Amino acid sequence: MEKKFFIVLLLLISFSGISYSQLLPETNQRLSEKKSPLKDKGLPSSGASVGFNLGLGIIESQAAFAIGAFAELKANDFAFVPQANYWNASNQSDFELAGLARFYLSKKHLIPYLDGGLGVNFYNSDKDDFTKLSILIGGGIELTNLGTSFNLIFDGKYKLIINDSGGLGNISCFIFTAGMKFPFK
Repeated sequence: MEKKFFIVLLLLISFSGISYSQLLPETNQRLSEKKSPLKDKGLPSSGASVGFNLGLGIIESQAAFAIGAFAELKANDFAFVPQANYWNASNQSDFELAGLARFYLSKKHLIPYLDGGLGVNFYNSDKDDFTKLSILIGGGIELTNLGTSFNLIFDGKYKLIINDSGGLGNISCFIFTAGMKFPFK
């Protein structure tokens, strides 16, 4: 029994070395010479990018300087955008950690988008100092054809900092920024 098993195993190993060139069309092209579809189209980008933005904020009728940094994890027309933002007006400032869901409306060189999400705000002013949740909605435009390693972004957001404790009540903000985004390849 052992001899028969050994012979069958030896035959299977011997005949399993069929040449793959017999399976290709009759173009006299070897399997190793066949072009890969990924090489023809170029490798897709990873869908991840980082960036920064600068701009103007309007907080409770006061003008403020706004700055931010973000990362983007993109899949098709949707992206998750974690970000850190800071603005400073004459007597108030806010540091925010936020997470946005972004929806891209086009795939051309001028790409409009809509986004919304939640943030945690570390707000400080003459009258109050607190850590509260905020709701963000907004949109913008991304220009992709200006450089090979970066995209320009123009963004506008409405932010409502929910302050249910006495004093100021809810704080509403409009923030307009311009920035650069650096996609990973």
